[in-house]
Amino acid sequence: MKIIAYTPLQGQPGRVFWHRDLGLLTRGFRKLGHEAFLAIHPQPGCNPFPSSPSPEEPVLWISPAEAASPLWWNSQKPDLVILGLWTRPKYDPIRRAALAATPRVIERADSDGMRTASCGWRPYAQRRFDYFRDRTTAWPIALSVFFSCLYAVASLMATPWMEARLARTLRLLPALTVETPEATRLWKSLARKLGANPDRIHCVPHPIQTDLFVPDPAVERQNRVIAVGRWESYQKNLPLLMQTLVPFLNQHPDWSSLVLGSGLSPDSAHSQIRFSPPVSPRDLARHMQTSKIFISSSRYESFGLAAAEAMACGCLSLGPAGLVSSDYFRSMANVPWPQRGSLLEELRAAAACLKNDREIGPAGACWIHDALAPEKIAAAMLSLP
Repeated sequence: MKIIAYTPLQGQPGRVFWHRDLGLLTRGFRKLGHEAFLAIHPQPGCNPFPSSPSPEEPVLWISPAEAASPLWWNSQKPDLVILGLWTRPKYDPIRRAALAATPRVIERADSDGMRTASCGWRPYAQRRFDYFRDRTTAWPIALSVFFSCLYAVASLMATPWMEARLARTLRLLPALTVETPEATRLWKSLARKLGANPDRIHCVPHPIQTDLFVPDPAVERQNRVIAVGRWESYQKNLPLLMQTLVPFLNQHPDWSSLVLGSGLSPDSAHSQIRFSPPVSPRDLARHMQTSKIFISSSRYESFGLAAAEAMACGCLSLGPAGLVSSDYFRSMANVPWPQRGSLLEELRAAAACLKNDREIGPAGACWIHDALAPEKIAAAMLSLP
């Protein structure tokens, strides 16, 4: 079967995002024996680009005009197309072009389900506020907050127009996949409201690199909490992370924390917390294999890739109450205590559980490897009606 996974993101030879959703899916399809390719746009100014894909880098370098052209899609003769277009209506010409070549088109919705105010005006307004704040963190705080409030109000007022456009997109798609059960529930509810078929919406999680992120029984785990993120981002919520770690570590002198990512100062200002710039996936896996707890402080996540990778390495994954991806991973790991009201209380409960030799991490790791290997997710895609 010939399969094309397309996203309007840009790349260049040797620097393609194989660790992300569509890249991993392409690898998964090929591992199952299918002729699969990742179609992306070439990054301007990076020439020459290969004229044909290779087994090492099965990429189709196409222009935006080709992506919206039925002629290009028909020339490829795909049996299945996977679209990473985030359900944005502006990409409807690309959807129609792909459908002109094959009726088997599946779109990936990188979404927590809060797509319009139909999920509830208060949580939706908060989500739109957080979204705009995340994109204006370089502005003066007062200006960023003011315009984020305006953006949230404007998003609420624009809901009827947004839903009318989204209804046309949903009716166009033969199948839509969402990454968590709660997000899928919200999408199905929205589809019913908009007159689209909710049976076309399916829960298919994000794959991860299960060949790299694996438990290592040969290394000893430390009493360490690990966190990963773009910490200059408002979404990742570094203040909440520090408000959680500092009192916890003050009460637990035998524990430490490693915080990796961009946007960190050289010094954490706490003797038990170490800041580190981003590291390679292999080094990240090693850090996760030697830690006991992964913590996310995000305000929102569509899936939580770093949390899934940490679970695959045997870490217990924690996050704020109400974070869709955190709740999902928590249930899959069979965490034995009820959800606490704050992230600090959740972290304390986890440390107490681990102190009593309760092995929680391996259950999550087994589930990750059984369910989220790229070939397993690829097979789930192929099984969709």
